[in-house]
Amino acid sequence: MPDASASRVPQRVLGFDYGEWRIGVAVGDARLESGRPLTTLHNRNADQIDWEAVLALVDEWRPEALVLGWPVDDEGRCYPVAAAIRRFGNRLRERTGLPVRVVDERLSSEQAAERLGPRAIDRDRGRLDAMAAAVILDTWFEGRLPPRSIEDVPKSEVMTDLAGS
Repeated sequence: MPDASASRVPQRVLGFDYGEWRIGVAVGDARLESGRPLTTLHNRNADQIDWEAVLALVDEWRPEALVLGWPVDDEGRCYPVAAAIRRFGNRLRERTGLPVRVVDERLSSEQAAERLGPRAIDRDRGRLDAMAAAVILDTWFEGRLPPRSIEDVPKSEVMTDLAGS
């Protein structure tokens, strides 16, 4: 008998817009089919993520899955930051035990900027990252592009695209 939970859409998810210096975080609910910005975490650098803060958010919101923006261009090639995002996604999966899905984050920052407006961004640049995470969740809920598990993103895909760019 197939596992019904494997095909069930998670009800609550956390979304992440990864950047080397900041990580935007949003929460989303399948019943509402939308995300809303939560916070922006600040990293010392790409290898010094505030895991305590990430795990505290996971503990507080108790998501069933995590959604991570995946950086591709119009031809579907990965941007150079993809290697760091893949590493973050794998660490996220290992540390939380939750499934991590990647979705195309193309234009998420532009859409986030439109939603916030220039004054809000000028007051707090970090709000843009959290709103971009909400846009990523909206993309996931809309199902415009099928999400992939972080485990299905081979290192060779990232390295090939980096070498080809």
